[in-house]
Amino acid sequence: MRKGLLLVLIIIVAFFCCAKKNLSDKAGIITSQDDTSGNIAQSDTVKAEIIKGNSIKDSGITDTENHTGTFEVKMGAYKGEVFIGVADNAFYGTILFYNWGNGTPQPLKNLKVNEDRIYFIRSLTTREEIEKYGGTAAFKQEFYGIFSKDRKIIRGYYRYAGTQDSWEAVKK
Repeated sequence: MRKGLLLVLIIIVAFFCCAKKNLSDKAGIITSQDDTSGNIAQSDTVKAEIIKGNSIKDSGITDTENHTGTFEVKMGAYKGEVFIGVADNAFYGTILFYNWGNGTPQPLKNLKVNEDRIYFIRSLTTREEIEKYGGTAAFKQEFYGIFSKDRKIIRGYYRYAGTQDSWEAVKK
């Protein structure tokens, strides 16, 4: 009985010691698509990082007001807000889940908005990001969405760890 218990304990310890993903202390190479252009105030206490997405010119959109603003987002059991804005003639955005992390809006990476579609990456890849946003491990989620004809709803799917699930955002 003791040998069996000892063996189980050794397996558990080995699993937890070896299963951790090593995180780098440095972010990956930053491309022009990911250039940070500064910080803006999202609320009185929280500042959100801005990462430029595609330019308004490249998007083909003539009326950005229909594509920007705050959207209530649902992704499985998670609920929150997606904000899409324009700064320096380029789109940028943030995402925040009420029941995940520490309440700091995460910047949308590699954001691409056009007349009827949106794409972005939500990820934590460094220790600094995990600590800043209140995550517990590194991850990467790719979001794809289609705007409704009136631009008030975005429906799509996201990919994470080899799986795919749906998400929806409704303009406030």
